[in-house]
Amino acid sequence: MHILDRLRSLVNEVMHKLIPYKQIEQAGHFESPVSAKMAAAHTLWAQMYQNQAPWLADDGMRSLNLAAFICSELARQVVMELKWNITGTQKDAGDAPQNNPRASYLSDEFSRCMGITLREKLQQGMASGGMVIRPYPVGGRLFFDFSPDWCVYPAAFNGSGDLTDVIFRDQHTDGKTIYTRLERQTVSGDDVVITQRCFRSQTPGTLGTECPLTAVPLWAELAPELTVNNTGGRPLFGRYRVASANTEDLDTVLGSSVFAAAADCIRDADEQYSRLIWEFRAKETAIDVDPTALLPVGNGARAELPKLERRLFRALDLGHEDTYHVYDPPIRDVSILNGLNSIFCRIEDLCGLARGTVSDPNEQAMTATQIKMMKQRTYETISANQQALESCLRDVIRAMDIYASALGLAPPGEYDASFEWDDSVIVDTDQQLNERLSLVNAGAMSKAELRMWYLGETQAQAEAAVRRIAAEQTESMLPDDFPTGDM
Repeated sequence: MHILDRLRSLVNEVMHKLIPYKQIEQAGHFESPVSAKMAAAHTLWAQMYQNQAPWLADDGMRSLNLAAFICSELARQVVMELKWNITGTQKDAGDAPQNNPRASYLSDEFSRCMGITLREKLQQGMASGGMVIRPYPVGGRLFFDFSPDWCVYPAAFNGSGDLTDVIFRDQHTDGKTIYTRLERQTVSGDDVVITQRCFRSQTPGTLGTECPLTAVPLWAELAPELTVNNTGGRPLFGRYRVASANTEDLDTVLGSSVFAAAADCIRDADEQYSRLIWEFRAKETAIDVDPTALLPVGNGARAELPKLERRLFRALDLGHEDTYHVYDPPIRDVSILNGLNSIFCRIEDLCGLARGTVSDPNEQAMTATQIKMMKQRTYETISANQQALESCLRDVIRAMDIYASALGLAPPGEYDASFEWDDSVIVDTDQQLNERLSLVNAGAMSKAELRMWYLGETQAQAEAAVRRIAAEQTESMLPDDFPTGDM
């Protein structure tokens, strides 16, 4: 494809992505507070994440697909060995950490959100600057939609930067027909009003005409309008925002892609990698052979050689008595690779990654202290995003609890949620355990707190386990003939 045709194709792709946004604004009768600069940034981040960056339109440009790799690596480390728990003690169960029906229901439903889908969707959320996890009820169960920021259409924010009016888009394809569902959540006082609308189209990138929700069996049970009371003036979803400053638009409350600061360096890396590929291709050994030296096979045609040998032998009228000439120039791969590795290091710095994540870890000899300092950068990046994701997940559980009460999905009851995040990227778990055991022995930390940290138990579970162990130890110290029954 000619470069101008490729550029026109990219422009059309961008326009198709922007058209639905304008149509949704018209359908919802609102004007989005998202700036044109932020919308353009979302488009660029989406193209980079899908390995369709604009600069790849240049002839001979190759891609390392670094944007997707950075998101994948960060998402992997954020949720690596994540442990969670939802418990609730029965009022009449005494000290036993027995779950009540509400906590059991929330735990069972939440496990659907915390499967492998979370890591996959988190990658997209990191690429777009954030995501929304939205529970929704169907047939007495709770299901979850994951919407990266470039698929979220804000209509209003409050003073704290929370979404108070927002539209989410979901699509379903049946043959050549594309169905689009628009769910709008609007905070109204202490309540949330949820409206559902369905559109049908034969053309990608357009909403088409409105149709009933029953046109799609998957959406047939959804109510066109639902008001959920007593939500505390907060929407019924959890919102994750990438834990870094947004330098694309200083006035927005939306997040910035994890690779936004390194976008120019990612382009430089693609260019340098393309130079490396060209260097190897241009400097391939070849033998220029006089056409008369090649054996004919009939009808004046020359011998057909295997692919690699066709690349090796080139028929060329040398213009002198020699029948062949060897073309074997030196390859400048070392200098190009050194330049590429330097760009990789810069990308790691801008994305908050440790050396060796993208670059060659063997290029620099480092002491153990230097290695730990390098890992500290990744730890800070991972830890900040873990906190942001935990806040999002707690809001998801809160929304689930509100749905359970409003729709009678489970009996009333209290719940307690706990999350334990892996920090082994920088911290030696054995060393940290020994430090905490010293605090317990010194009376500066309780045994229940130790169990909550090490085992990921909730406070109720940890305290009950400590009491049970203490009782068992006391009983084991008594003589066998010591009376333990009622006197």
